[in-house]
Amino acid sequence: MKKIAALILALTLALGLAGCGQTQLSIGIPADATNGARALLLLQDLGILTLKEGADLSATEKDIAENPHNVKIVPMEAAQLPVSLSDLDFAVINGNYANGAGIGDTLLVAEDAQSVAASAYGNVLAVKAGREEEPAIQALTAALLSEAVQNAIETSYNGVVMPMGAQDREIPTLETPVTLKVGASPSPHAEILESVKAALAEHNVNLEIVEFDDYVMPNLSVEDGSLDANYFQHQPYLDDFNAQQNTHIVSVGTIHYEPMGVYPGKTKSLDVFN
Repeated sequence: MKKIAALILALTLALGLAGCGQTQLSIGIPADATNGARALLLLQDLGILTLKEGADLSATEKDIAENPHNVKIVPMEAAQLPVSLSDLDFAVINGNYANGAGIGDTLLVAEDAQSVAASAYGNVLAVKAGREEEPAIQALTAALLSEAVQNAIETSYNGVVMPMGAQDREIPTLETPVTLKVGASPSPHAEILESVKAALAEHNVNLEIVEFDDYVMPNLSVEDGSLDANYFQHQPYLDDFNAQQNTHIVSVGTIHYEPMGVYPGKTKSLDVFN
């Protein structure tokens, strides 16, 4: 009987201690290398975790040196993060996916405008190497970097999407009409492209927008020539894609950047980390 009583007491104490333990918080981050690193750097800036010394844009979960809040990092496809918020406490989400999911107004905190995001993570218009100087490509680039479009980006997205700044480029007029097929993610890229359709038509460029919901096919399609250009990615992702896939895609202009931010899921405030 004494042994049974002792076992019961030990089990009761164990269950009691477990009940007093703090529930582990989960934070979703993009699974791709460059966006995942960017998310981890933001979490470090917020004091939620600490990365190993020297960890930079190549950081992964293996580079987490200190995790004082015992958070569970959950990497997943970037596009799935907004729809997975009900299963996560928080998620670090790219601005385009947050905007497309209609959750921009729930943003808790974002990268500072003076951070690495503005310089390193600008979203680019990209083409296959060798096509940079084609008149239709130059016309599209000039239209996207016009003062009117850059101002519209700043006023249309509540800080979730920010312009890189207007450039005074002349939009060339082609002698004969040309159709330019451009791949883009639905928001904000396809929306921004839609805004320059009329202006390009005046210069004999017919803009055809093809929407994608992934980060792979738009680049493969530019490489094989089924797309003339794409507009959906930042430069570090493009560099990594070229290295991994042996593709030959280059930027012809940096149009905007999207501050990466922390969005609430099951837990509504970052005060839990204070």
